[in-house]
Amino acid sequence: MKPVSLSAIRNIGIIAHIDAGKTTVSERILFYTGKEHKLGEVHEGTATMDYLEEEQERGITITSAATTCMWDGHRINLIDTPGHVDFTAEVERSLRVLDGAVGVFCGVAGVEAQSETVWRQACKYRVPRIAFVNKLDRIGADYARVLDSLRRRLPGCVPVPLALPVGQEKDFSGVIDLVSFELVTWDDETQGASMLRSPIPEALLAQADDGRLRLEEAAAEFSEALTEKFLLGERFTKAELIAGIRTGTISTRITPVLCGSALKNKGIQMLLDGVCSYLPAPSDAPPLTAHVVGGKEDGAAVAVLADPEGQLVALAFKTITDKHGELTFLRIYQGTLSGGTQVYNARTQKVERISHVYLMHAAEREAVDAVGAGNIVGVIGLRNTVTGDTVCGKGRLLRLERPAFPECVISRRIEPRTLADKDKLADVLQRIEREDPTFRHHQDDETGQLVIYGMGELHLEVIANRMTRDFGVNASIGQPRVAYRQRLKSVATARHRFVRQTGGRGQFAEVELRVEPLQAGAGFVFSNQIAQGAIPREFIPGVEAGVKGAVRSGLDYGYEIIDLRVTLLDGKFHEVDSTEVAFHVCASMAFQDAAKAAGVEVIEPIMRLEVTTPPEYLSPIIGDLNARRAQIQHLETSTNPCVVVAEVPLAAVFGYATAVRSASQGRAAYSMEPKHYAPVSAQIMARLQAGEIL
Repeated sequence: MKPVSLSAIRNIGIIAHIDAGKTTVSERILFYTGKEHKLGEVHEGTATMDYLEEEQERGITITSAATTCMWDGHRINLIDTPGHVDFTAEVERSLRVLDGAVGVFCGVAGVEAQSETVWRQACKYRVPRIAFVNKLDRIGADYARVLDSLRRRLPGCVPVPLALPVGQEKDFSGVIDLVSFELVTWDDETQGASMLRSPIPEALLAQADDGRLRLEEAAAEFSEALTEKFLLGERFTKAELIAGIRTGTISTRITPVLCGSALKNKGIQMLLDGVCSYLPAPSDAPPLTAHVVGGKEDGAAVAVLADPEGQLVALAFKTITDKHGELTFLRIYQGTLSGGTQVYNARTQKVERISHVYLMHAAEREAVDAVGAGNIVGVIGLRNTVTGDTVCGKGRLLRLERPAFPECVISRRIEPRTLADKDKLADVLQRIEREDPTFRHHQDDETGQLVIYGMGELHLEVIANRMTRDFGVNASIGQPRVAYRQRLKSVATARHRFVRQTGGRGQFAEVELRVEPLQAGAGFVFSNQIAQGAIPREFIPGVEAGVKGAVRSGLDYGYEIIDLRVTLLDGKFHEVDSTEVAFHVCASMAFQDAAKAAGVEVIEPIMRLEVTTPPEYLSPIIGDLNARRAQIQHLETSTNPCVVVAEVPLAAVFGYATAVRSASQGRAAYSMEPKHYAPVSAQIMARLQAGEIL
């Protein structure tokens, strides 16, 4: 790969709702940049970026795939992300390390449910975006309507069209480039590789002039010189216009919008030009803040600069296991990474050795000797590094912010079919858990059954298929179950003494804990405020492990307790009889006492459900939702199709796909994502109190 300057690097992701055309856009980018010599098609199962068998069979993206290509002297590190909500963690961890993103929107459906989700994720990490309105050749495509939905439905989005389509639906033939003020068409014989520029036809000049004026007005906001020029009625040069749009895009105050049809090979070269012109280089992004780990400066904030000469600082955002071994994806924020060198893991504070460094191209790898700041690479050799860990060079250990992932909302029992499968199953589940931060498993202490947790039915189905296909483990999977949780009602303190005497050396520990509920999504926080000497330092990990085990087991009904802080306040030990095991058991019992005193409530996942349906089926759709304990949040009847947005308990929507097809003769569609947890209904609580297992 040709070396480039830091200012010529673009780290971008393709984000969108499922079936908006992300992977097709990615495949065209690879073709026009010369990375691939033939077009890959999703519907034919030949897409380069969907390289897993499961992806090719289903025609959807399941795991984010990275590639590197060149365009107009720029190196583009591109990540194609999934659109299905069950795999939202792939989008989350990708956006955490990207400098820019391309939001792809269907020219017919416009902004859809998962479009809003990924847009909010990008907002969280302040990732500048450009939008690409795809599928303008399809029946029902309406560019103006999509622009309006971008403005109305996406938080903070100010769409600024850089292009206007010439014709729509089957008459879509080209694009008016408002920046260069030309008509752009593509040659079908060369599969769109030949892009033709010509003067704008007189019949389209009025529309083009109006679009150009609006574009100049938007760009003028970001430069005093351009504002003055605009007020004087002077036309902007192309360079001035690009500079103004770039400033507004990088500050996330505007979203440039381009358009085309990826499947029909129209609009992709203009999108590539837009990526290079308007999205930021690593050097354009504000410095990241890291925190020192250990030593006198522990916790101190340090700025991480995009400097290839500085101390190495990189974030591990993804790990995968394939036939070559375990591969870790790193975003290098500072310094230079070389193969055969030692690095330090800031979480474990241990040394690891990187044996090889690769630039990635989906499932293929290109070995390189060294890669500098601003790049995304795959490395082999990091055996104890997981998603969210910071990798450093020699010097101060620095910790970057970890990406945050949503709670699992669904579970299924899993049983190995043979004794040989049983021996392999635990190891395989641990490997998958290392790769996927939204997958968990544990063994039920009461029943001895293994339970796996994930983000949805499709998520766990894909994992089950992967265990058989990739790891050769055959297992029986139970029916989906809701991942009920428990939550503390108040603050409470408890003290517990654990004493066991068996004739020889005994077991002694005493622990005082305080438990308190935290806001939704805060997770589990353990805080040590113990006075020096009350409990020796070597026993503190035992206390924390005991508390964590009790939190996972929960109270009464066996559901995990979430979003809480546990503070170790005091304790006692015996010089002879105290052990880490004793403090583990004592802390578990102390937590149970404190949680009972605080009181707990059983909560269930509530989903945000969006249904699009022709108007004639709206009534049965709403009637069915009411029967499922849904609360209608928004109803849009002025459009065709109509849109219903509701919040509904996950337990009530298992198998909803069949119901919505039946109610609409197969013409309605829906999407669903986890929204929040809420207390279970009185009926479900009564079933739990009667001893029923849900």
